[in-house]
Amino acid sequence: MKTFIIPLMVLIVSSTGEVNIENQNMKIEYDITSGSVNSFTSDTNTTSLIINITATEGGSLKAILPRKIIDSKHEEQDDIFYLLIDGEECKFTETIEDNQRTLTIPYAKESRQIEIIGTETINKLVTIDEDLALGTMLRI
Repeated sequence: MKTFIIPLMVLIVSSTGEVNIENQNMKIEYDITSGSVNSFTSDTNTTSLIINITATEGGSLKAILPRKIIDSKHEEQDDIFYLLIDGEECKFTETIEDNQRTLTIPYAKESRQIEIIGTETINKLVTIDEDLALGTMLRI
């Protein structure tokens, strides 16, 4: 399993090492089969987390998403995420816990982009290169 480490307000994300800024780290842990994750970005207009992938065959992405990075709530209750792969709605499985939500997302060969749309997301999560990202928090 790979890990992106994310401090709360200013983010440094690493898939290979631990980063600790004021003891406020968060992780996006993920496993991907038959492909690779190229980047994580956020879109504040749609409160979504966008995961760019390279899929050499059909496979799945299992991502453990801290609620402080992305969440979906309606009237303080958990709500479903809306999920798109290359712009098309798709099915996924989910495990909900107090501080995180785990999504298992199947994808087809040559899929390129997974978009997870919620109601709260980190603001400006942008991957600088394969191992680094910066961002701040936004709540709508």
